[in-house]
Formats: sequence, structure tokens, C-alpha cells
Amino acid sequence: MRKLVIGLLAAVRTVLLAGSAFARDINDMTGRTVTVPDKIERVITIGSVPVINSFVFAVGKADTLAEGLPTRFNPKRWAWQFEFAPQLKTGPELQDSNYAPDVEKILAAQPDVALSFEKSTADILGSSGVPTVLLRIQTPDDVKAGVKLVGDLLGNAEIGEQYAQYFDATLARIAAKIDTLPEDKRPTALYINPGNMTQPHIVAEWWLKAGGARSVTDDGRSEEVLTLTTEAVIGANPDYIVLSDPSHIEALKTNETLSQLDAVKNDKILVTPMGAHTWGNRTVEQILTVLWAASEFHPDLFPHAELVAEVKSFYGNFFKKDLSDEQVEAILAGGRS
Repeated sequence: MRKLVIGLLAAVRTVLLAGSAFARDINDMTGRTVTVPDKIERVITIGSVPVINSFVFAVGKADTLAEGLPTRFNPKRWAWQFEFAPQLKTGPELQDSNYAPDVEKILAAQPDVALSFEKSTADILGSSGVPTVLLRIQTPDDVKAGVKLVGDLLGNAEIGEQYAQYFDATLARIAAKIDTLPEDKRPTALYINPGNMTQPHIVAEWWLKAGGARSVTDDGRSEEVLTLTTEAVIGANPDYIVLSDPSHIEALKTNETLSQLDAVKNDKILVTPMGAHTWGNRTVEQILTVLWAASEFHPDLFPHAELVAEVKSFYGNFFKKDLSDEQVEAILAGGRS
């Protein structure tokens, strides 16, 4: 019966779409050409929902999201998703716990377009009449390209250039100070998930270096996720440990071996800020990660007050969300109380 219902919904949708004004072809970040409606009012994101949502927020189109935040994403940890798009609190959940799309619920939500990272999702939804645009976000240039693509898709064609200019200008401003530092004034650092002993995202190699640190895993790697051994971490003995989740602090301090690291003993443990997404991972907030890192590693060059002002400006200009100083501090705390 469920398959019959899905088939009927897909058939009805195909008929409706056939009669609508399909005026544009979009080339997504995997090289696929996707035909989409000229005017898009309802968007869904499938898979790594918070990070994909961040790109929708950044082009000023948070109100187009026609879904709920999946329950696998802890609502307390991901509370800023609801600040940027309140409808995510009550909208329908459109995927299962393994990120697979729930086609019946998706068709009932009547989206104009879907965004995802997964080709398998695009195939499933495409066969049901839902145009699906794929993102690929691994590098800083990918972040800028993703903003341009989503902006073009959702009717804000100017935002891509505005974001790229802001990104490059901010990075250049930070680099002008970092470049004056000799190598021995740049602390060593490790971005780690101690729960599964990985460096979870290759983009961290970029923002640690740009923020004035020397990443102990920056060896020219090409893999997205780097598996770490306890022996290698102890051998590197970084000046700073950087985490994406405050719950990982206890894991470090209670680990018989890792607790002996200088960074742990000297309380040089940082937790990346948490806004629309974890700043240390791939996110549209990536440029702010560099400034945050620079302010932590080199506070004499990058005062905290300037970081707060920059964060407020960023969310106001791109997310169209005005934040108080207290709200910015909550984001910068990364969930730490």
C-alpha cells in the first residue's frame, strides 16, 4: 500500500510539474544539469541537513525551507537552526536516521527543489519528480561556489559575488597580520574527535593555518577524514587541542593516555563556535572560523571585541539576522557553559 501511495503521489507531481513553468537549467557542483522552476518557494534539504541549511540561510532565504530538523540532530545543540528558520521546529521530518529520504513525506511537502550532497538521494528524488541539486563542500573555494549556486538557484544572484568578496577581503585582512609572525610564534594544534580518534574534516587544515597555527596533521593529506592513532597524537603533543563538541572535553581529560598531553594539562583545549553549523567543519560560516582561531591563538593581534563585531556583521548581512552581543557570545562558546 505504501508503494502504491508513493507511486500515485509521484505520478500526480509529475503531471503538475509538466504543466508548470520550467525556465532554468542549473549546473550543480557535481556537473549535473538540473531543470528547476523559474520561481522557487519551497526548498528541502536531505542528508547533512544543518550544513546544507546554512547555505540557504546565507543567501537570505531561510523562509523557503519546508521541513523540520531531523530528530537525529539534537535540538539543544542545533538550537541556532531554529533561530534562523523557526519553521524547522514544527516542519515534517523528511529522512530516516540513516539520512535516507522518506519519499512519501517529501512528496506530501510539495517542494520545488531539494538540496543534498548524495547522488543516491538525487536519483531517488529525481525519479519521483523532485529536482535535486547537489553540493560538494570540502575547500574554501567550494564554500564560495556553494553560496553562488544556492543564491542563483533561489533568486538572489548577487549574493555569490558579495559573499566571495567579503570572504576574500576578510581572509586578506587576517593574513596581513598572521604573515608578520615567525614560524616559532605559531602554536601547534590538532583538530580532533577523540570519540572516534579522527581529524574529521580536511578543511580544518586550512583554517588552522590561516588562523596562525601549525596543524600537526597538515601533511598534504587528501582524504576528508583522517584516522589518528593514540601514539601519533602523543608523539605530536600539540600546544592546542581543538574540538567540535564540548562533550569531548571530558573524553580527553578522562583518557589515561590523552590526558597526559601538554594541551590537556595546560588547559589549552578549544571548542569551535556553534552557529548554523559547527564552525570547525564545512560550513558557510567558515571565514569566521579563521578569525575566531586567530583571536584564540593570537589575542594580542585579534582582540575579542573585534571578533564579536565581525560575527554580528556577518549574520546581519548574510543571514539577515541581527544578534545581540550576548547571542554572539553564546555562539562563540560552542555549547560550553
